[in-house]
Amino acid sequence: MRYYLFRTRRLSRRQLGSWQDWKLRAVFWSGAVMVGLLVVAFAWVAELASHTFTQIHAQSPYLPVLITPVGMVVIVWLMRQLGTESQGSGIPQVLVVLKQRYHWLRPAFLSLRVILSKFVLTCLGLLCGASIGREGPSVHMGAAMMYSVGRVGRLNQKYVDNSLIVAGGAAGVSAAFNAPLAGIVFAIEELSGSFEQRTSGTLIMAIILSGVVVLMIMGHYSFFGHPDGALDITRDWAAIGVTALVCGLLGGFFSRLLIKGSQFLSPYAKEHPYRVVVLCALVLVFLGLITGGATYGSGYEQASTLLSGEQPGNWTFALAKMSATLVSYFTGIPGGLFSPSLAAGAGIGNVVGGFFPGSSLVGLTLVAMAAFLAGVIQRPITSFVIVMELTGNRHDILLPLMAGALLSAAVAKVVWARPLYDSLADRLSDGQGMALEKPQDKPAERGNEKAESEDGGKEPERQLPG
Repeated sequence: MRYYLFRTRRLSRRQLGSWQDWKLRAVFWSGAVMVGLLVVAFAWVAELASHTFTQIHAQSPYLPVLITPVGMVVIVWLMRQLGTESQGSGIPQVLVVLKQRYHWLRPAFLSLRVILSKFVLTCLGLLCGASIGREGPSVHMGAAMMYSVGRVGRLNQKYVDNSLIVAGGAAGVSAAFNAPLAGIVFAIEELSGSFEQRTSGTLIMAIILSGVVVLMIMGHYSFFGHPDGALDITRDWAAIGVTALVCGLLGGFFSRLLIKGSQFLSPYAKEHPYRVVVLCALVLVFLGLITGGATYGSGYEQASTLLSGEQPGNWTFALAKMSATLVSYFTGIPGGLFSPSLAAGAGIGNVVGGFFPGSSLVGLTLVAMAAFLAGVIQRPITSFVIVMELTGNRHDILLPLMAGALLSAAVAKVVWARPLYDSLADRLSDGQGMALEKPQDKPAERGNEKAESEDGGKEPERQLPG
């Protein structure tokens, strides 16, 4: 009997985990709740900023001629004062610090100051009419928040830091899109490459918790509602294939222009940063004038309009939205690419769908949204899962979305072989666009490094609970 009770007690302890296991869980879960709250606040302020700019544009379409260039110059000036770690999407920064060689950059790239800077400057960018999204910044802020919570909890093992960063970035996607499955897939496909058994349970729970926070505050909703439009892949295969082919070519071309354009402008931007900002802002304003303001902002409203069938699409919007997103990125201000890419994809699908009257126009627009995003970032699974969850988890169109995204990503590789965020992370790690010189180690740090080298440089590892 004593032996049975002893075995039962040991089994219960093993199942429940040790105090350290629960400490890890508490850090992950509290961090996930904080990420959810942060992203909800960010979404609310960002929507307010976008709505304010829309009202300004409604007063006069020529007001952005003054507001947009001046506002973007102010944003870049503030960014240079607060630190350039917050520039751009934020996903390349997360990818860089996940690499073993660049662990020393984590305190700089994932600080609370970066969270504040990313939050404020992205919202200011939307207030100025920049063609940017908030999903990339949500990934960066989520990773930074989880990493900061881990530092407070004194969790400094390298693999735990990695798991915190991946969980934070994935929770940011989940909360930003209100799409838990998209967060999990994004963690696998973009941030970590695979789920390790030791991290999977705790990481997934963190993503779920951030999503629950969003649901509790904002309720259950789909960004694009529940658009009608079914496709039969056995009947509409030609329309789906052509849509994916066009989106793959344009998505790959977009990525190529973004990387090559950044390389071309980078030397001049270092010498004359504000001239580049003003030039790009004026191009953005010109695109806004010729499209009636359709290219300003994230593009959610335009995509929703195209999905409702209220307004026919045309090549002008699709190409202008791509161009507006490029010049917004070239300014260096914080802002993401997901939302503008979805909007541009909706414009492409609405045009291509017009050549196939026998197929659902709305269905092909949805396929094009997933396909163009897949062509840009070359992450097809993340792309079609995002579109599926943004439109109410419609499984009747899942196969066309999958086929379109996979084919588009394959075609895009012909135009630009490397995934976009990997290319941007490579540029970042090469010191292009941001100084990455390692600061001099403090004496205490040198002592730690020496002790580490004497121990063979090994850290004790322990599996994450779950």
